[in-house]
Amino acid sequence: ETSSNSMPSTDLPTPPELRRSPLHDQHVDLGAKMVPFGGWDMPLNYADGTIAEHRACRSDAVVFDVSHLGTVRVTGVEAFEALQWAFTNDLNRVAPGKAQYTHLLDADDASVLDDIIVWWVDQDRFDVMPNASNTDRVVHALSEGSLVPEIVDITPTRAVLAVQGPKSRERVAAVSAEAAAVGRFAVARVDIDGSSVVVAGTGYTGEDGVEIAVPAEAAPALWKRLLHAGITPAGLGARD
Repeated sequence: ETSSNSMPSTDLPTPPELRRSPLHDQHVDLGAKMVPFGGWDMPLNYADGTIAEHRACRSDAVVFDVSHLGTVRVTGVEAFEALQWAFTNDLNRVAPGKAQYTHLLDADDASVLDDIIVWWVDQDRFDVMPNASNTDRVVHALSEGSLVPEIVDITPTRAVLAVQGPKSRERVAAVSAEAAAVGRFAVARVDIDGSSVVVAGTGYTGEDGVEIAVPAEAAPALWKRLLHAGITPAGLGARD
């Protein structure tokens, strides 16, 4: 037993420091409630609350910061075969400029380790988008095959903004008509305010929309432009 005035033990493990999105300061400035999620400090909701954000996604347009999702860039002449070997879906069914939903399976019992979106950006460049805590697992899986292309975790270098809702393209067009025109499960490089971004017609809400991967240093300016276009910021609660 220890007395109530005993000093706390100094041997307790220190919690790992949470990673921060390039948009962290923007979330705080908007009064977001920040919570730990997958090792990241992310917004749960903003001033109007989760239900209002959910309804905005179903009736108009919202923007989620999904920068906690990983981005593993796979490049080189062996990139296609490496992904074809590692994941379940057949990349022959799509082509450069398209995205594909796929899975990473356990090597022993074929259980699903992660569901993944692959953005086939160029002939020999793929951006693989695993869930927050599975980036290292995906890198390891891609490194196990007989063909090992160049594999780089570029998560710290970019932000990913998911604009979702029935009016998402109308709202995004006020910022970039080219980005708004990227079709469902299409992928394109787009220039927005001098920054090269990758836009995909993907998302997990069931609504129409686009996801925009933007260099980290340009993310705050793009976030503000999207909000100025009438898009509602939404957090993890509404996304769930």
